[in-house]
This record gives sequence, C-alpha cells and structure tokens, in this order.
Amino acid sequence: MGKRRSRGARLPAGAGRGRGEQGSFVSHTYFYQYSMSRLLPRHARERSETIRLPHGQPCLPRPRKRGTLHGWRPLGLLVTWLGLACAVLADPATPLSSQPDWDGLQKFQATLTHDQFVDLLDQVYAVGGTAHNCIKVEADYAEIRTTGQHWIKLKFTKDTPKPVPKYWRSPGDLPPNNDRPLAGLTIALDPGHLGGTWAKMEERWFQIGAAEPVKEGDLTLRTAKVLAPRLEELGAKVVFVRSRPGPLVPLRPDDLRSQARASLKARSIYPILRTYKGAADPDKEHSITWESERLFYRVAEIHERANRVNRVLKPDLTLCLHFNAEPWGDPTNPSLTDIDHLHLIINGAYAESELVYADVRYQMLLKLLSQSFDEELGISESVAHSLCETTKLPAYQYNGNNAHSVGSSGYVWVRNLLANRLYHCPVAYVECYVMNSRDFFDRLQAGAYDGLREFNGVMHKNIYAEYADGVAQGLADYFRTARGTSKREK
Repeated sequence: MGKRRSRGARLPAGAGRGRGEQGSFVSHTYFYQYSMSRLLPRHARERSETIRLPHGQPCLPRPRKRGTLHGWRPLGLLVTWLGLACAVLADPATPLSSQPDWDGLQKFQATLTHDQFVDLLDQVYAVGGTAHNCIKVEADYAEIRTTGQHWIKLKFTKDTPKPVPKYWRSPGDLPPNNDRPLAGLTIALDPGHLGGTWAKMEERWFQIGAAEPVKEGDLTLRTAKVLAPRLEELGAKVVFVRSRPGPLVPLRPDDLRSQARASLKARSIYPILRTYKGAADPDKEHSITWESERLFYRVAEIHERANRVNRVLKPDLTLCLHFNAEPWGDPTNPSLTDIDHLHLIINGAYAESELVYADVRYQMLLKLLSQSFDEELGISESVAHSLCETTKLPAYQYNGNNAHSVGSSGYVWVRNLLANRLYHCPVAYVECYVMNSRDFFDRLQAGAYDGLREFNGVMHKNIYAEYADGVAQGLADYFRTARGTSKREK
C-alpha cells in the first residue's frame, strides 16, 4: 500500500462547495415517530396509552383494554407493534436512502487478511478510531454492527485471500500496452454539478459586471467533452454520466417538500419558513424551499448518478471533474481572490457522527472491502503530478479534521463525499482551479483559444485544454506502469 501521511484537517461541512453534503444528515427520530404512529388507525391512536421503548426511543400506542379493538385482533396488534418497534430501533439512514442489505457483505468473507483490514480501516476510512462503536476487530474476524445491537462477523484469511468480487478490471490484470495504455478500459466522465438554468439554485454561479456568468456545471461539462477524445486516443472507451446541462434525476424540488420539512424539524431548525427571498437571504436555510432544493441537487441527483454508474455504465474508473471556489459572497457582486489551488479526493476519513447512519456505515465497508484504495491513490497521485506540471497550481490544504492527506505529493486527500462513497468502482475526484481567482477569471474570459497565451508572466493553454491534458497524461503515465503487474508479481 502506498505511503500515507496524515496532516490533520477537517474543513467545516461543505465549505467552498455550495450547500455542503456533509453534516446535513437528517435525524431519524422525527421520521420514525411521525410515520410509524400514522400507521395506526386514528381511533386507535386516540384511545391509547403509551409504551416506552428501551434506550429512549419514541413511544408507541398501547390499547387500554385487552381483546379486540375496533376489529383489530390482539395477535394482529402484537405483530404490528413488534414490526414498528423493530423499525424504531433500527439505526437511522441518511435522507432519501434506504436501510442496507447487510447480506451483501457476505461475499467478502476471507478476501483480505487481518492486517490489510486494520491498515485500511485505521489509515484510510476511520482515521483516529472513528469506527470503534461499530467495528470490533479480533485476530481472525471483525464484528460489524449492522443495526441496533445486531452484529455480523467478517472472517479474515491467513492464506491467499479469495478474489475480491467486482465488475471492474484492475490495471494489473491487463496486458502491457505502452502505445495505448488505456486500451480495454471503460472510463466514465462525471462532470460535477448541473449547470445551465440550475446553476443559481445549486449556488455554483456568479457574475461580474457584464461578463458571461461563471457556472461550474457548464465548465465541468465542457472540460469533459475536451477530455473524452484524448482518452479515446489512448485506447479507452469513454462514457458520460452526464452529457448535457441539467439533472439526471426525474424528481424536482417540489417533489421533496415533505422530506424537506421533516429534515428541518428533525434538526430543530425554527422557525420553519415556506420559502426564501434569494441567495442573500440570511434566513434561507430555515425555508422548506431551500432545503428541498438542497435535497434535490445534492442528494437525489447524486443517488441517480450512482445508480447509472453502478448498474448501467459499470466502468473501470469514474473521473469526477470539478472546479473549486473560495467564498465569493453575493453572486451578483462577487469578490475575486488571489488564491488558486488544486487537489484530488479519495473516499475516506469518515467521522464518528457519520457512521451512526446505517447506510453510510455499509457504504464505507463496501469501499474498504472492494480494496480500490491503492488503485485510487496511484491514479490520483499520477494525475496530481501531471496537473501540477501543466497548471503550475499549488496544493490545497484542509484546515480541519474532515480530510487527511495521503500519498507523498501533498495534493491527494481522503474525504467522505457522497459521490466518491456511492460509486462502487475506483473513483478519482479532481478539484482543479479556483473559479473566483483573478487568474482563472481572466483566463476564462479569453475563451477556448488555440496554442499558448501569457497570463501573469506564464504561458498557458486555454483552461479546458490544460485541465484535459493534465488528466489524460496522468492516466496514461499510471496505466503504462500498472498494466500487467499482477503477472509480473506471480
């Protein structure tokens, strides 16, 4: 496994990324207390006492008298109550997520050793022991808490590990090919955000004077379309997760208003407002409209993309393309900055508060047990090196503890994002340039020119070509070296 070093870091939830996806999980108590009680007939709810469940869980109705209650048989009531109690006692899931099928982990029995498991858990996914309440590691197995106080065992192997069940191809299993190093690989391009008319809603939009508005979703899509033919020339089959502006998910914010209201209530956000008055409204985060929009583009859309990646496209690698930003204030009168930087993100660094959620815990274990980290690190380090050479950008540094530096370049970090968590295959998540830096804005106004131009004493290709060339060269360098290594090791 590559060298890993932690430099500490945890950025405030969602900083620099619009409406952040971390720290926004909806508490389960309201959902269970409200939706479970509604399953009982109205007359049963009104003519009932309450029964206190263990560990301070929400109360459920209990009839005052034995026997039939308005046609309900006692056995039927008992079965109903037991089902409701099991639901209430289950660990919560994040918004728009369902409870995981923990049997899905059984296929990973004996696929790695004790030391491999501990190394990945402690150095990548649960740095600092954040999984201590839900994963207990013994000499021959790990006990994993599924929901409530239910645990399953994952056995380690002391011999040659069984093959990891997966649909993607590892570079070590591919024959060497220096001329077309991406031959035989399917690479999915995932241009971040939505762009188009949705850019203002997702807060990835700003405008300076009469200049064309800057929309991250449009920039990432244009970069992906410049990158695709470069990857194809190197032998890859290229597929798009998103090939046009706008969302993939058929839902719209108005479809999520009830979930948005529940989310605000569960997080004790009061007063709850119906809507807000624009991006500068200081009370917007109290509004159902704002919350339903956030659930739409930040949660539902990413789930839809994950479904497309995992079930339809099934690539060997997914590239998530993004542009970063520093806080710009009012998007109609934004502030520019002299700060510009680059970094790449691999899934990891789960917080203890995130692992409370059953679906997050399950998804972390899927990533760990798929053993994609070493490949993700190798790809990310290579792309970081190439992009550093082409863009001349310095490495971004996190200042909190929601991310940890890995590798040796200083450009690659582990952090738990929804996209790099839900996509099953190896993922390289690129954050290149700061959109509201003065250098970037000047270069963006120059458009997609040919050749080189000078900006602040440095010769550059246009932004799209520079970004695409850096990524393509980094992938080519990595796969030239990595292809065929499995046979050489044997």
